[in-house]
Amino acid sequence: MSEFQPLNQVRSLAGDTSGVSFFASQVVSLLADRSIKAVVEPREQLITGLIAASLSGTKAAFSGLLTEVKRARISLAALSDVYIPIAARRMGQSWLDDEMSWIDVTIGVGRMQSLLREIGTAWVADQAGDTGHGTVMLIVPEREQHTLGPMVATGQLRRYGVSVCLRIAPSFNELRSLMAARHFDGVMISVATKEKLESVTKTVQFLKTIMDRPTPIVVGGAVMSKVEDPASCTGADFSSNDIGAALEVMGLKFDAFCVLKRA
Repeated sequence: MSEFQPLNQVRSLAGDTSGVSFFASQVVSLLADRSIKAVVEPREQLITGLIAASLSGTKAAFSGLLTEVKRARISLAALSDVYIPIAARRMGQSWLDDEMSWIDVTIGVGRMQSLLREIGTAWVADQAGDTGHGTVMLIVPEREQHTLGPMVATGQLRRYGVSVCLRIAPSFNELRSLMAARHFDGVMISVATKEKLESVTKTVQFLKTIMDRPTPIVVGGAVMSKVEDPASCTGADFSSNDIGAALEVMGLKFDAFCVLKRA
């Protein structure tokens, strides 16, 4: 496999975000078209186009992708929840198969993360005055190589009208301050690998000692495909990658029409 490259070299090569910004601004306008269909079977041409555009980063590459998105008539939710994760996983597999370099995968996935951030402004509950649907803290453990999965989950939560407090590798002191200052209906922890379960267990234990009210803790993420029951391994209250099921455990109800409207 290709050797890892210096981080500053990755940043310099990934500096062109003009294509990402252009594509995000254009694709958000598709929300106005209520005839856009949900994904039944992901279109291969759109997946490969997303990978190619993310590797290039240019406006020209993303212009071609936008044409394909319009032709497929997919929604922003499908782009965020289906196509971007599939494309990122495929790039990761290409690296494992020694068909793509680590630096290309890192840059490409980084641009997909930027795209998620930009199109996510279409449904950010925190900025839309859409309150009353709950508040959740989403924790990403330290030393996660990529945060694309948690960002997808953040977008899903906000489409449910839930305000999200995303924290990456928070210290125990930071968690203590957050829990004291804000009321959370639940805590979600996104875990990628089995190796992180030990540190997640410590985080769960710590959170339960500082909570002044019962607050469900839910574990999810890529680890769900590697461990049968992450909740029992970590002491969490529930484990699932189903956002709706996690919110039900937290006692949060949602308006299905509002979720569809944000999609």
